[in-house]
Amino acid sequence: MRSAHIFLSFLAAFSAPWFARAQTTWQLKKDQDGIKVYSRATHYSRFDELKVETTLTATLSSLAALILDIDNYHNWSFNTEKAYVLKKVGPGDLYFYTLIHSPWPASDRDLPVHLQISQDAATKSMSVRSICVPDLIPPKKDVVRVPLSIEQWIVTPLSDGRIRIEYQLKLDPGAGAPAWLINLFSVKGPFETFSHLQHEIQQPPYRDALLPFIKN
Repeated sequence: MRSAHIFLSFLAAFSAPWFARAQTTWQLKKDQDGIKVYSRATHYSRFDELKVETTLTATLSSLAALILDIDNYHNWSFNTEKAYVLKKVGPGDLYFYTLIHSPWPASDRDLPVHLQISQDAATKSMSVRSICVPDLIPPKKDVVRVPLSIEQWIVTPLSDGRIRIEYQLKLDPGAGAPAWLINLFSVKGPFETFSHLQHEIQQPPYRDALLPFIKN
């Protein structure tokens, strides 16, 4: 099974310590296969904020169906060990749990998340927002609970059957992460997540999806 939470995995945003950085504007870190990965320093965390831009041949419903299929996150979201729904609120509104694997000897991390998908009726632009709710469920033994994670997707339908995605992640992964782990996931995580997503969204369950609350 492939290594596989934006959500996409929070480890994707690890970078150098706050005091060693001066950047405040987006810095392009990787541009390959139509995927651009950026990072920038923040005032709220020692870890960089992340942005990914890409364009896919897909519909809004296809992407929404993929994001809402929580049990399948391990197939595309980088280093997601498992993910499952905690509570469904509405068609595009739910709470889920995800466990992120970290290579030994670092501790795995987890986060309960509130996921909401909405659409602008006029522009058809789709918004996906995932916010960590750390106290939603009790912490688990030997797993570090992520205290802050906010993912925002802005997805714009294009006239040629494609969609343009701008994804941003803000986080504090909690309890000190070793430098080797930070360096390993700073670019690799987001790039591999969206690379896997490009493939996964073409699978029949998502490619042919039609969701009643999303207009393509």
